[in-house]
Amino acid sequence: MGKLICIGGGEVPRIKNGIQLPYETKEIDQEIVRIANQKNPKLLFIGTASYDSKEYFQAIQEIFENLGCSVSSLDLVDHEITQCEIREKILNTDIIYIGGGKTRFMLETWKKFGVDQLLLEAYEKGIVCSGLSAGSYCWFQWNYDLIEGLGIIHGINCVHYEQKEQKAKDQFFQVIQEKGLPGYALENCTALEIIDGKEKIIKSNPNKNAYKIIYEDGQFRQIGYEN
Repeated sequence: MGKLICIGGGEVPRIKNGIQLPYETKEIDQEIVRIANQKNPKLLFIGTASYDSKEYFQAIQEIFENLGCSVSSLDLVDHEITQCEIREKILNTDIIYIGGGKTRFMLETWKKFGVDQLLLEAYEKGIVCSGLSAGSYCWFQWNYDLIEGLGIIHGINCVHYEQKEQKAKDQFFQVIQEKGLPGYALENCTALEIIDGKEKIIKSNPNKNAYKIIYEDGQFRQIGYEN
C-alpha cells in the first residue's frame, strides 16, 4: 500500500493577478514531508494543471526547501522532454506534489506522455503522492463532475467544498449514488491522508471540515472526521 495526501484547497504564498496570496496549507505541507521519512527528501512538483506556471513552482519550491526538501519540477507544457527523462524524474523522488488548476487539461496531457501510468508506479513504489485541488482529484476514481482520475482511491472527490454552489453539491451527491462509491468532501485547508489503507484528515485550519458521504439503503449518510 502507498502514501497519499489529497488537499481540498488553500493558498500557497505567491503573487497571483497582482495580489500577494497568504500561506494556508503549512501544517498539511509539514505532514507531507514527515511521512516521506527521509532526512532531506526529494520533492517533484508537477504543475501541468497550471500550464507549468513558474510563479507557482517558485512558491512550492520556497515552501518545501524551508521544510528541508530538495525541490525540482516536471514541465510538460511547451517543453521538450524525453520519455526517459520523465520516468527518471517521477520514479526517482521521495515526494510527488501535483499542483492545482485545470483538471481535464492536466489528465489529457499526462496521457500523451504516459505520466498517468508512471504515477501509478510511483504510488506502488511507496513514493509519497500528494496534491491540491486538481492535484487531489487526480488520485480518485472520479471527481464530482465525472472527470475520471487515476483510480487509486475508489471514491468521488469534491474539493473546495465550502465554496461550491448548491448545483455542484447536488451533482456530487448524484454521482455518489450512481457510481455506488463513497464521496469525499474536502474543504479548503483540509486534506485526506491515506497510508496503508487507513484514512485520516489533516487540517491547517481547525475551523475547516471534511466529510465522507455514503449512499446505502436508499439514503445518504454524512460522516464527519474528528481529527
